[in-house]
Amino acid sequence: MLLFSGVVHADILFQDPTGKSLNVAIKNLSKEEVAGWSSPASGREEFFLGLFYIRGAPEFSIQKDCKKAIDFLQSAWDGGVADAGYTLATMYYNGICTSKDVSKARDLATQTAQEGYILAQRMLGMAYVGKKWQDLYPYDVDKGICWLAKAGSAGDRESAAQLALMYNRGVGVVKDEKKYFSWLKRAVFNKFEKGNRLGFPALAESYEGGKGTEKDLVKEYKYFDLSGTAGVKGKERIAKEMTQEQIDEALRQSKEWQKEHNVQVGGGFIRRAN
Repeated sequence: MLLFSGVVHADILFQDPTGKSLNVAIKNLSKEEVAGWSSPASGREEFFLGLFYIRGAPEFSIQKDCKKAIDFLQSAWDGGVADAGYTLATMYYNGICTSKDVSKARDLATQTAQEGYILAQRMLGMAYVGKKWQDLYPYDVDKGICWLAKAGSAGDRESAAQLALMYNRGVGVVKDEKKYFSWLKRAVFNKFEKGNRLGFPALAESYEGGKGTEKDLVKEYKYFDLSGTAGVKGKERIAKEMTQEQIDEALRQSKEWQKEHNVQVGGGFIRRAN
């Protein structure tokens, strides 16, 4: 039995695991708007108020009040706001503004994950593979992979990166270079962090050795170039194997990516001496 079985289909207000869209929404709220929220408030308003009362929000003249935080979030969750259910799960797990209750956290996390909330899916996945959220669920690699795959496929970088790591090192699974590369790409190229370059060195190395993909010196040089100073040694190494035309094409693709994402990467261009 789930703790809050009354919630059948929950609404998701902010399906962005980075938290950026939520922060922007809060930043765009005015003190007058928050003060004018009526009672009973909408599920969205209750969710915001619940968040504000957890630690207080001086910009809205709201002081910390744990009872109000729990009450507003519970009401929002009962009204079908998945974001509120996940927030409550983390609060019960960590004992924030309430007594620590892993059982309640587990029930809330499970239901919000089933509703498709990415952060809850990541939470379950990480817990099942023993990476985070200890004692929330027993170790179960198959279930962990299932939930991480759901979150990773929906655009969560951390879940995809965790799967890439597992398949790369054979942690709880059989090493699989193709699955490693597939999840690495999902971690790097996700809809929530389009300008993220954290995985570019790993991509470059995969193209260099043909790890899980075909060897491609142009793509390798491109991603080393986009890695900035971290990719200089890689460019110096592989430039010896490339023609000038290949290097020029790699640099063209790198500049195109930087222009598209409004990013300027340093590190210098390494060209062949001859």
